[in-house]
Amino acid sequence: MSSSGDNKKTDEIGPSLLPPEKAVSEDIATTGYQKRFLKLIIIQAPIIAWSIYFVSTKMLLSQASLDLLNVKVEFLQKYELQYLYISIYMIYLARLALVTNVNGARGPTRLDRPDQHIYQVVGSKDLVLMASDGVYGRFNRAQRGILNMDEGLPLFLTSTLLVAPVFGQVACFFLVPLYAYGRIKMGFDYKESKKVRLGGFMFAMIAEHGMFAFVGLIVFKIFFG
Repeated sequence: MSSSGDNKKTDEIGPSLLPPEKAVSEDIATTGYQKRFLKLIIIQAPIIAWSIYFVSTKMLLSQASLDLLNVKVEFLQKYELQYLYISIYMIYLARLALVTNVNGARGPTRLDRPDQHIYQVVGSKDLVLMASDGVYGRFNRAQRGILNMDEGLPLFLTSTLLVAPVFGQVACFFLVPLYAYGRIKMGFDYKESKKVRLGGFMFAMIAEHGMFAFVGLIVFKIFFG
């Protein structure tokens, strides 16, 4: 382990540290990812989806399959399942916002992939902890913001899949937007300082636990009407 005098050799080019000329400001990096994801969401992904749809419906699917497709769409319309699809898409957009936040904060650090955090040796005991100051701290905190979302995301997606088919408007217009707002706010606030992360976190927790409370409510309704 290196001595405390070697703690801050952050200007050296290591296996995962890009040359100084590769560093970009956080604003430039963030804007670049915003443009990239907007292009993906508005142009590229829809072109892919609609192209596959038109080729499939015009050239590949049999009439029986087309009829079944229409039946499925009518089923979704009849039971108002559009709210489920909108809810899942909002969660997707919220995570993209946090991906943009993280990659913007990565820009000035020069940290290359696959590394996802920056560590430093601290104190006389040579403890290796996450860097918490400057651009390195901003990046680490932004990374924690998105990882905190990912840690609870499987459960929240599962509860959304269970609740939205029954209480579509509640999920789509209240709980999921509250969750998305809370997660985005926490991620961006956390990047600034760990002291201000709890505001957004509380909104996200209200949404997450509220969604599971509705799972319990649905179970109650199933058993007792």
